[in-house]
Amino acid sequence: MKRLFLVASLLTLAMAASAQQALGPGTGIVSPEINPDNTVTFRYHNPKAKVVQVTGDFLPSRPIEVDINGQKMVYNAPGVADLQEGPGGVWTYTSAPLTGELYSYSFLVDGHREMDPSNVHQNRDVATWTNIFTLSARPGDAGWYYEVHNVPHGSVSHVWYDSPTLNSQRRMTVYTPAGYESGSQHYPVLYLLHGSGGDEDAWADLGRTAQIMDNLIAEGKAKPMIVVMPNGVWFNQAAPGAAVNNFQPTMANSRSQSTKEIEDSFPDVMSFVEKHYRVAKGYSNTAVAGLSMGGRQSCMLSLHYPDTFGYVGLFSGVGAIEGNEEGFAKVFAYEPKLYWIACGKADGVMVNARRLKEWLDFQGFKAEMYESEGGHIWRNWRVYLTMFAQRLFKQQPKAPKPVRMSSANNGDVDF
Repeated sequence: MKRLFLVASLLTLAMAASAQQALGPGTGIVSPEINPDNTVTFRYHNPKAKVVQVTGDFLPSRPIEVDINGQKMVYNAPGVADLQEGPGGVWTYTSAPLTGELYSYSFLVDGHREMDPSNVHQNRDVATWTNIFTLSARPGDAGWYYEVHNVPHGSVSHVWYDSPTLNSQRRMTVYTPAGYESGSQHYPVLYLLHGSGGDEDAWADLGRTAQIMDNLIAEGKAKPMIVVMPNGVWFNQAAPGAAVNNFQPTMANSRSQSTKEIEDSFPDVMSFVEKHYRVAKGYSNTAVAGLSMGGRQSCMLSLHYPDTFGYVGLFSGVGAIEGNEEGFAKVFAYEPKLYWIACGKADGVMVNARRLKEWLDFQGFKAEMYESEGGHIWRNWRVYLTMFAQRLFKQQPKAPKPVRMSSANNGDVDF
């Protein structure tokens, strides 16, 4: 019996040790390492590898031709750089000095894509996971706003609500500013919509909404506000891991060609928010903005409810002019405090964005447009949110300081 007890005890200890190994310190390699001169060193241990490369948006982009439904299209893919093998099979690469930004990357090991095993920081865009790191070259640059600082922090909640219009339970992400839980103040609301392939997690994870809002509010550059990030695909309940059907996202199954369902069901979102949160209601306290598909939805929501949103932001996505002429006239009859269009000069949406702005100007409707460098990318959308948030819920909105972005990879941003 004693021997049996001893064997059982040893097995238990072995299992515990095995479990603890999984909770150990990782590879012991520092990667990425941000150096004092703002270069970044990447390391990967694999003595058997023949070729190790890093690919990421911190490198000069490269044109890639793809076939989409028989149509040849060219897009700018992340660049690729070779790591050099050193002692002990540790491969390294050090980048050029980088400007402040949130960067994503992964490794290519003998042609196969792998995550950096030394970096636990990751995020998901549609169905692709990448490692990430933030770098701030100086206080106040873009990367600084995407980092966590010693300032009062708001809260991020994932909540479910009933949508009678869509006959389903749905999930949204809600940011409440610092002090919300302990106070009694009512706050204005920004409804922030994601793009195709995204979900209610996109703006919080990829867009760094909480970090941007915490830092802007702490500096006094933005008014404290609630930010509501719903799922903008009417036939999807929630993000992967939260939906009941083991949902696997793709660009095809996470894109709403129609905006009608979101227009019709949006009162369900607002009703839940106004019932469960201390909301300052009314036109002057309500904003809507979105990127790409979410920009188009924001535009159409403003047309559908012209007396609801006093602030409208269209980031790399706009609604059609044709058939909506009377709708735009109704929107601007209410004299929105800010109707803001933003798009990258290399973005395919730019043609339609400029066309809408020119048409609004011709009609005498007051709208603003901001043109940045770069294309249809999160790097731009985070900047647009940072700029737009500073203009919200103020009696006399003032333009933020100019934004400098010299190039897609080496831009320098001031807020």
